[in-house]
Amino acid sequence: MHSLAILLFVGAAAAQFQCPAEDGFFADNKQCDKYYDCYRGTMTEKLCPDGLVFDTTQAPRVEQCNYPFLVECPEGSSLQPAQPSGIECPRQNGYFEHEDPSNCADYYECTNGEPQPRKCPTGLVFDEFTGTCQWASAGYRTGCGERVEVLPDGFSCPNETQVHTNGQALDHTRHLKPSDCRFFYICNEGKYPREVGCPQGTVFNDATLNCDDPRNVPGCENYYPDDDVSAVVRAGINN
Repeated sequence: MHSLAILLFVGAAAAQFQCPAEDGFFADNKQCDKYYDCYRGTMTEKLCPDGLVFDTTQAPRVEQCNYPFLVECPEGSSLQPAQPSGIECPRQNGYFEHEDPSNCADYYECTNGEPQPRKCPTGLVFDEFTGTCQWASAGYRTGCGERVEVLPDGFSCPNETQVHTNGQALDHTRHLKPSDCRFFYICNEGKYPREVGCPQGTVFNDATLNCDDPRNVPGCENYYPDDDVSAVVRAGINN
């Protein structure tokens, strides 16, 4: 019963279109990638390849599908269900943004589900609505810039300048790991974080940006048990 209802619905939808007197190719009035081939009064319903829409500018004499940014699709129209091919191609055919939203210069040209990486010239960003590269200053894209790297615990490098106790600005900033006195983060070039640890017996002092005796770092005084190993290390620091 359910299958019969679907067939009746499809048949009723197709029956809504009636071929005109002339032969040719005619757009569906509700679905942009559907069209009808009319020949001597016989109608054949057709679909464009996934990602393309029927080109009404060439109809009714020419049977052609084109990219959506080249053909005006009426507001409220639908498309066939997408047939994605990986993250690069959300549809089988078309020009699509890079999966990293901060990467506005790279994009993909997809043909039959096969992606070809493309890149806009310097100063331009890819605009999916026009399928072309546009000047970045025109505001077609937002959030563009270098990708922010985040460690598994959620840390990312803050945009700040640090000056060491010797008066020199640090090229690679250092940041305390709040959950562990001994460990801290180094941000290479201020962008790329990695976690490092102070030598056994010491902890990171975020005031001096150096490894230090736990007794000099408030809150970390009891980080190590009072054993012989830590005592020897601390003695070496104090000498």
